[in-house]
Amino acid sequence: MFWKDTIRRDPVLIIALLLALVFSLYGIQWGRVECWNRDQMALRGLHGFFHLRPSNYLKPPFHTFLNHALILRPIDHAEYLTKWLSGRTINLNEARLLGSRLLVVGMFLGTIALAFAISRQAYGLFAARVIALLFATSAGFIEYDHFLSCDSPLLFFMMLTLFFAQRITLRSEISNYVLAGLLTGICTATKYSGLAIGIVIVAAHFLSRNEKSLKTLFLSRRLAFGLLMVPVGFIIGNPYAILDWKKFSADFIYYCYVTPHFEGQMSGHAYVEFLARIPEIIGWPGAIMIGAAITISILLLIRRGDFRSPAAICFALTASLFLLYYAKIGAFPHLQTRYVLPVVPFLILMAGPFLQMIEGHWPYVLLLPLLFYNSVCCLFVGKRFAEDPRTEAQSWIIHHTFHGYVLESSSGAPHWEKLPGLNAVELDAASPNWSRADGGDVIDLRMPHASGRAELFARIFQDNPWMKKHGSDYEKETDESLFTGTELRQRNPNIVAVYSSDYQVPSDKVRNYYLDLLAGKFPYDIVFDGQTVDPPRWVYPRNIDFLSGRITILGRRSGK
Repeated sequence: MFWKDTIRRDPVLIIALLLALVFSLYGIQWGRVECWNRDQMALRGLHGFFHLRPSNYLKPPFHTFLNHALILRPIDHAEYLTKWLSGRTINLNEARLLGSRLLVVGMFLGTIALAFAISRQAYGLFAARVIALLFATSAGFIEYDHFLSCDSPLLFFMMLTLFFAQRITLRSEISNYVLAGLLTGICTATKYSGLAIGIVIVAAHFLSRNEKSLKTLFLSRRLAFGLLMVPVGFIIGNPYAILDWKKFSADFIYYCYVTPHFEGQMSGHAYVEFLARIPEIIGWPGAIMIGAAITISILLLIRRGDFRSPAAICFALTASLFLLYYAKIGAFPHLQTRYVLPVVPFLILMAGPFLQMIEGHWPYVLLLPLLFYNSVCCLFVGKRFAEDPRTEAQSWIIHHTFHGYVLESSSGAPHWEKLPGLNAVELDAASPNWSRADGGDVIDLRMPHASGRAELFARIFQDNPWMKKHGSDYEKETDESLFTGTELRQRNPNIVAVYSSDYQVPSDKVRNYYLDLLAGKFPYDIVFDGQTVDPPRWVYPRNIDFLSGRITILGRRSGK
């Protein structure tokens, strides 16, 4: 096929893929045995008779299913087989993490290859090469490539959907409609906002020459069948939307209510903030270049007047997605960078007509310092992941924790029980029977995280009947009675581990408990203290989710 031959033979694409691979592998062991991104989906547990049912549907589970099938289940079988053959238990959590990350990296490389094939068809070889290099060296993409959330996999499925939507404009085969529709459903089963990619199916149909009259254009069987495949694809990606309909529908309603208000904003919109988040993904130089390129591309397409050209059609497809996504997500009262991420690759594709224009002319030289700057920022992303002090804290715990020890860990501290060689068992600090726990040499008492969301959402949705009835099912009030010096002395742990996100909370009682602990007001002294280092001011992204923080380990004073 054309796109396979194009991808296989182009040396610049190979360079782009190698660059992306190198940047992605730097820091890939972040977490060692777990992903510290609290939004991670790949390692989420599955339950039920066949261990296929998610515990909730606040985020769609397709990437969880995919990672379990391709990575986790084979490793589980390897552990079981080793125990059966040798009689000893091995811990392959490091392999689970590495395999899960490599799957995400592979999907990111696939996203680059698809973007190259799409832009090669629409804009020509030079533009395709530049777009591939921009994808490979944009530090925001590399950041999310290190996470096990559904964000980076979503980019792959959205780009694959666009690939088949572009083919709708070239050929009339119904298979392109079917595949684009199914993939739109898969996108939605990966992340609910992925449904927006479905607009390219409709746009591609109306931009194609597949129908001979306006009547057949609007009443097309191909289009109807393609759109029908969207819910089919969603059910394939999340069959529990039917099998567990009652819980799925309740979780989805809750998700729709609370997502725009996670940080407490009551009203308003974030259209300006949406655009301001883009430099966190492609950098300010890249954002300015892409913005200027899109503006010039619009003028070029208007001047050419050929709105049926491959360049105009590809631009229209990507623009339709951006405008729909921007209109919907920008209406949220608040935004996080990951909300903006899915649409940024399509903004880069919209620069194609401009890149066509500068081929063989001097302005293309300006791309070289941009790509160099991006590459340096990508290296800083990997460096920041690799130097997370929690990794060193894991090694400290392994070497300083002994049989019979009791640990107390704040919610954001690493999960020590996952470490090989420690043989720890993790329990809720509020459990009345933790002192009689069996199955481990070390007990790790986990303290709750006092997010304050129960109180926040109760205030925001005080006039919402559904939330008043069901909201408490999702956000529980924290048992703050655990956060006192008296309770600490009763638990009497040998070691206490505290992560900074757990005392940067609304609750004064919880915050003061940790601050008093760190100040030495309880019989514990700091034995390990690690703080992430801020990057240079010229580096992007400035903030990497769940990375910046301080990890502190305290040991009980002698004789106490």
